[in-house]
Amino acid sequence: MPVKSNPKTELRPSLEDDLAELTSLLPVTLHALKNAVPAPMPMRDVMERASLAKRHATALLAVAAVEPISVSELAKRLGLLLSSTSTIVGELSRTGLLERAEDEQDRRRTIVRVHADYRDDMEGWLEVAFAPVRTALERLSPLARAHFMEGWRILHEEAALRGSDEDQDGDFET
Repeated sequence: MPVKSNPKTELRPSLEDDLAELTSLLPVTLHALKNAVPAPMPMRDVMERASLAKRHATALLAVAAVEPISVSELAKRLGLLLSSTSTIVGELSRTGLLERAEDEQDRRRTIVRVHADYRDDMEGWLEVAFAPVRTALERLSPLARAHFMEGWRILHEEAALRGSDEDQDGDFET
């Protein structure tokens, strides 16, 4: 006679199994997301002429996602030192892709936004680049999405405890 399985005793993947699967999925997924959608041609031309790297495109997407944003907040979002972020912002500003302005309420802060000439292209790029993430979140139930986001926040905290600014220089690609 077949024995009914008890849901509490069903075999579930071990922590090591989950870790192995995650470590194989994570770099491939992040690489695919980073490389799936090239910058729109007008922006790509500017970036190529100025010899800008992928880290510049990442910063540009981050600014577009929440503009206007202070340079210090951008540094936090990118996981970079303020000095590194200031350099990237300066390079993007010199190409005309970003606009910098002094914060009216706190003159010590610099606020950045995508230059008006590139805003429409940037919004289209942002929508396409983030579509897989948006679709994945939409496919999850509200509870599953809450758990997923909690897991990513925890992973972010743990990575931040061990991370360094040097990892963001573009020398190590996933």
